[in-house]
Order: sequence, then structure tokens, then C-alpha cells
Amino acid sequence: MRRIFVICFLFLSFVSSAKNLIYLDERGQTRVFTDAVVTERSMDFVKLEIIGELIRGVVVSQSLRQEETIMILPSGIIVSLSHENQRATVEFGSEFENSLIIKDDKVHVNAELLAAITDKSFFSESEALILYSQPLTVKSIDNRQDSISITLDRDILPDFFTIWWTGSGSLAVTLRPAKIDPFLAYDGMTVTTGRGFVKISAEKPWPDVEYEIKGRTLILRGKSGMGRTIQQETSFDFDLNIFESYAGGQKFTMSFLEMNSAKFSFEIELANDRISGLEKATDTLRRSGAQIMINGGYFDQNQNLPIGLLVRNGEVLGLPTLGRPAIYFTEEGRVHVSRMDIIYLARFDDRFVQITGVNSPYRGEAVLYTDEYRNGIPEFDDFVYLSIRDGRIISKGFVSRVEKGSDVLVLSPSSLQKISDSVSVGRAVSLELLNSYGERITGAVEGGPMIIHNSRPVTDYERNYYSASLLDVRAPRTLVGVKVTGEVVFIVIDGYQQSSYGLTFKEMIEFFKDKGFFSLMCLDGGKSSVMSVNGEIINSPSSGVPSLPVIITGSRK
Repeated sequence: MRRIFVICFLFLSFVSSAKNLIYLDERGQTRVFTDAVVTERSMDFVKLEIIGELIRGVVVSQSLRQEETIMILPSGIIVSLSHENQRATVEFGSEFENSLIIKDDKVHVNAELLAAITDKSFFSESEALILYSQPLTVKSIDNRQDSISITLDRDILPDFFTIWWTGSGSLAVTLRPAKIDPFLAYDGMTVTTGRGFVKISAEKPWPDVEYEIKGRTLILRGKSGMGRTIQQETSFDFDLNIFESYAGGQKFTMSFLEMNSAKFSFEIELANDRISGLEKATDTLRRSGAQIMINGGYFDQNQNLPIGLLVRNGEVLGLPTLGRPAIYFTEEGRVHVSRMDIIYLARFDDRFVQITGVNSPYRGEAVLYTDEYRNGIPEFDDFVYLSIRDGRIISKGFVSRVEKGSDVLVLSPSSLQKISDSVSVGRAVSLELLNSYGERITGAVEGGPMIIHNSRPVTDYERNYYSASLLDVRAPRTLVGVKVTGEVVFIVIDGYQQSSYGLTFKEMIEFFKDKGFFSLMCLDGGKSSVMSVNGEIINSPSSGVPSLPVIITGSRK
């Protein structure tokens, strides 16, 4: 495994390397000389043999013993270059150190000296040296919703510009060497000029940008993609990328973990191994021994009870609410992100009753309490309380808490009628979970809203299941999905921070609609959003590592 930090930096090499020379002459023409410049000790040296093509009328000669090069400039000034001590002497006695080097038996003249004696300017970058009499001139800027077009006074080369994003999220283009037409209008843009450069910036809601050069015009367009990669980690079974992108003109940071589902098993872990309680997510992860963690679904912050469907190790710990979607893990190792009908039955011989609640403090027709539930069981008149262990009733009558290794089934008078009014100690009871997929579910966590279903963005109908405060506020988001190619993806989008504003429901649909997902949905977000890989918190939780009732983990098989 390796961690790759994608950072642009300047490497000042003591090993010489060749690059191109770009010459902008007085007549507005651009000439390119390939491999005409050698860089050594952070200085650029131009091949002597092309100087005659750069300076009209210059005379270049060498001494018989190849110890000295003489240049006679059109002005009549004589420059003497010593091969022995690399010193240049200009007429009237002025001297310059490091004036030349000899590579492959060819003389190369220091670019700084060349610019000085020819009254030209130069700009050095990693791929080319630009020598010029007159800089480029920006003649027009056309700022449109889906593009920016910048036209210069001569043909554009990629060496003339750099595209980047400012700290405030604006798209910026720096042109060098360049100046701007003083009469140019540039509405909706910010233009900054300096010594030899022009910077043009504008706010654009593009996740990334691509460019096209058409003669004298540079065209920038929004690019569909995840955004700029600011960190990567690759392994044989997963790829982790941290992207910086934009939506609605606001910046956000996204941790994107793509896993080979055949290489991982996924589990649901509870805070302190119980229902109703919180634990720091990293502590829950540490006890599990898993390599990967993401936060789980929504929960009632008054009682710290998970909301909706919750299945762990094949045991149902919570039932669905409001028809919301969930992530499901099956015994066969498949992962689904979808809505699914769930029917949970308590079977008494040849009769059964449908369980309407699991680990719920609210009165229902038939509510099951598992031994993970650590709160008190509510007492209701006329209800029957059955303690069950190893598939049989071990006691009948109210109990306030569930004993370890047992369950408590609470039946209303009407549900009791469905299985006969008489239930006795010793009677067999089995629990049976049915679902519309027909697969054995080993783990599940309810979430929502759904973002992508069956490879298509959801419609506005999805809003019916959630409040506007959840959907329309820019907030941290946690998402889980399955790609068309089968990979399982965990995503955390940071929010509530200047460096990352989060996303709204609408922005998530727009951003992820073309990213190759078969299905994608949200889990709990906000302050709960957290991801860990190999013991390291990957995202930037808005309030530090959260304490949660449920997390989802991934372990290598």
C-alpha cells in the first residue's frame, strides 16, 4: 500500500535537463526551439548555435583552440566568453560569472546574460524558457455561464498559462509573460496585473475545468468529474481519494473510498455493544478490529436510539420507519442499497404474529426487545410479556429489563388473539425475517434520502420522506453506494467549515448523477459524518470525532 500526496512543487535539480526555448519577437511572431535550453544549478543556458536565429545581425565566432567564444552584437558591442572560467566580459570591462556551460561539446550561454545584452526579458518554467521582446497582450475576455474565452494577440501555447483555484473557490488563469489591453472590458471577472503577468479569475460552479486552444483563443469549460485529487491511497482491494470540488459556487471536500466487495466483509457495530447509548466512533472501531469505518444511520438524540431498520449478525435490532431506504449486507456477500419490504414474524407452532417494533419504547401490537436493549421496558396494562430463550418461552409476566441471552416479546390483547389467547411457559417460539429480495440479511442500516436508484437520479418525490431542514441545508453528508461495476463506495463530504461547505439534496443529485452509480443513498450526516481507514480518520469531522450509537465497518476477508 502507498500513500500519494498530489502536490505541485518546484524541484531545483543539480542534474542538467533539456527544455524548449519559446521566442516572442518584435513582430508578434512565436518561434519554438526544441531542446534548446539546458538547466543546471537552477540556471538556464541557451544553445549558442541558435543565437544567430534569435538576434538578427549578430556575429558569433570561436578561437582556434576553442578556448573562447566571441559575439559581436548588431550594436557593435563585443562579448567575450571564456570556456575555461565560464566568465563573460562585455566591452568596457563589465564581467559576468557563470556565463556559459559546455554540454556535449556545445557551448550554451546563460539566459540571464543573453537577455541583458540583447535588451530582452525572459521567464523560466519547468517545461520551457520564454524569451521575449514584447509580452502577450490580452485582447478580449468572454465570460459565459459554461465557458470562459480569452483571446491574445498571437497564437497560444500551453506554456503561456496556468489554471488553478483560489482559496476562496474562484477559478483563476495566470498568463505569463502578458499584459492586458488597457481599454478591455471584463464584466464579472477579476483581473490582476503585475510584472510580466495577468491573472484573470471568476466564480464558477464547476467541479473541475478543462481547456481548449483555438489559435489565439484559450477556452475554459467546466469538466464533469469528482474534482481535483488532493490525496490518494491505493491498495490491492480499495482506492481512497480525497477530492476538492465545487457545487453552487461553494467548495467542498469529499473522501471517496471505493472497495472491492469480494475482498471485504461488512458488519454493524453498536456503541458499547448495546442499544441506547453513545460511544466515540473510534473506540467502537477499535473494539471491532476492522480496517474501515463509516458512521451509521439516524438516531433519536434524546434516548440515543437508532432510528429505522437495524440488523446485526442476522439479528433484527430495529424495524423500518417511513419507507426509507437502507444498506443491506447478505449472507452471500452481496451489498444492496435500496428500499426493501421487511416482514418480521414471531411463529408459535402453526400460527404467527407480525412484530411491529423492535427495541422501541413506544407501544405497539407486538414489540420485541433483545438483550442489546439496555433501557427499561415500558409496562402497559393488559399486555402479555413473554421472556424467550433458545426458542422457547421461559417465563410469562412483566419484566423491566432483558436478561442476557434472552428476548422479551410484548403482545397486545389483539395480537395475542392471533395466536390463541393461551400462551404457556415452554411453548416454542421462532423468529422469522422475510424480505422482498428473498436473501438472508446479515446486516442492515436504514438511511436516506436516496440519491441514485437503478442508475438514475431520484425524482423530487423522494422529498416526501424527509424534512426540508434535512434536504435543503448545506451540511456534511455521509453516503453509501454500489457502482454499476460492482464496487462498494463509502463517501463523506465535509461541511460546516470554510474549507468545505457541504451539499444540499439537490446538489448531491446533480453532482453524482453521472458518476457511475447503480445505487446511492445518504446515511446520517451533519456532526455524525466520519470515515476511518486503517486506523486514521480520513475526513475532517466538523466537531471532532463523533460519539455514535452505530457504525458500519469493513474487514478484509
